[in-house]
Amino acid sequence: MAQPQDISGTIRKIQKEIHVLPNITDRLNFILDATLALFGATTGSISIADNEEHVLTIVAAKGMDWEKKIAAKLPFNLGVTGRAASSREIVYVPDVFLDPSYIKLIESVRSELAIPLLTRDTTIGVLNLESDKVNFFSPSIVNQANLFASQLTIVILEERIAKEAVEKSKREEDPVEEILGYDPLILFLKNRIRQVGPSDTSVMIIGEEGAGKKLVSKSLHFVSQRKSKPFFTVDCSGLSYELLEAELFGSFSGKIFNPGKLEQANGGSIYIESIGDLPLDLQDRLFRTLNEKKVPNPTNSEEQVLNLRVFTGSKRDLLDEIQKGKFSMDLYYRLAEVPLRVPPLRERRGDIPLLAHHFLYIYNRQYGREKTFSNDAIRALSVMPWGGNVRQLQSVIQYAVLVAPESELEPSSFSQGNIVGKGETESIANLTPSAGNLTIPSDILTPNDNLSLKIATERLEAMWIKEAFQRVTTQEEAAKLLGISRGALQYKIKNNQFLAGYNS
Repeated sequence: MAQPQDISGTIRKIQKEIHVLPNITDRLNFILDATLALFGATTGSISIADNEEHVLTIVAAKGMDWEKKIAAKLPFNLGVTGRAASSREIVYVPDVFLDPSYIKLIESVRSELAIPLLTRDTTIGVLNLESDKVNFFSPSIVNQANLFASQLTIVILEERIAKEAVEKSKREEDPVEEILGYDPLILFLKNRIRQVGPSDTSVMIIGEEGAGKKLVSKSLHFVSQRKSKPFFTVDCSGLSYELLEAELFGSFSGKIFNPGKLEQANGGSIYIESIGDLPLDLQDRLFRTLNEKKVPNPTNSEEQVLNLRVFTGSKRDLLDEIQKGKFSMDLYYRLAEVPLRVPPLRERRGDIPLLAHHFLYIYNRQYGREKTFSNDAIRALSVMPWGGNVRQLQSVIQYAVLVAPESELEPSSFSQGNIVGKGETESIANLTPSAGNLTIPSDILTPNDNLSLKIATERLEAMWIKEAFQRVTTQEEAAKLLGISRGALQYKIKNNQFLAGYNS
């Protein structure tokens, strides 16, 4: 249990020391270290609020990996920290394992105390204190921490630390953090991007439509040494042979030769989406070009030396395509020096509130609206199948902001907009939890004594699968509606305990 400490002495020490520290990062880290030592916390953070965007930026942290510390955008209302910011009240979680709103960024944390840093009418940030012990902070320590936070707020305002910290975070925005999310799968992906990005290896990005493959390719480019050089994209899907050839290798317009994207991107990077749709002879030509590092130019007698990094995207397993003779093995191993998988949205549902608030902010600004989400709206968004992934979620939020008449969005606000994305034609009404015959028992969305995520997920999946078969007749159609493969659907029917004896 934490012991009472000298609050005034620590504040005086902070005021004295920060004047001699050379930069804002050192000042913030000193403030945090002194605070953690004062209350015996093992880890913690300081977040500064952007009250226009209603998000918090973590500007100092102890115990987090670098990439987690600057996973910058945390909306008000999301997680323990967001709850403290929006409610303007202390949030104490004695055991984070029992709090479904807790966002796990540090494995060792067991209890967390989030204290809003407040002025009379504004939340300027949140101070987080964490311990690796359950129920570490006693009521008296919580009261002391609140008093300390009030005095710290005065220091932060007087020294203009909050303003300087926000300006610094905006100057040093991390391109990888354009990929929003805290789910372990996304944090793993971000870490891989930072590991692989600075190299010159070719990366094949595997993921479903709308999952964010192009965003990953841009992040890889902008954390590399080529970030100031060109970045071009080519999408192989839906283009004729002639257009693809012209896009990649160039074409004549009269007597004028228009260079292709390979030549235009020289010195930089190129992202080739849907590489599996590239015809076989163009695959061979691309392999030779990359292997020989030369781009033929009919208007120049000397071939241009190619210095190019290649990223590719595929929604299909190209190893299967190789077995079928539809994709070149040589090209595959030239392009997939490092494979990266982008998880579909349904595998990282905890990120849906973060993404939804982000898109809400963007479209509120774009259309001059001031819309908010009700709790029911966030719950509804969090359980939808999202076959079109992040792109689909973005489209749904855009529709609701632009068209829905209510200022506080409800599940019904999403019921008329069409889902935008390749191959998506269903109405959002077909995916809303209250639609058709599908009703969600309140106990599924309300935690009870049994907090097993596996059981909760199985129950929801069983409901969605049964509903799918109410609307279609075949497994292939149901799998398409659910956004999964037929094999995955068959596996779920066979292994889901809530589908035992169910005959589709």
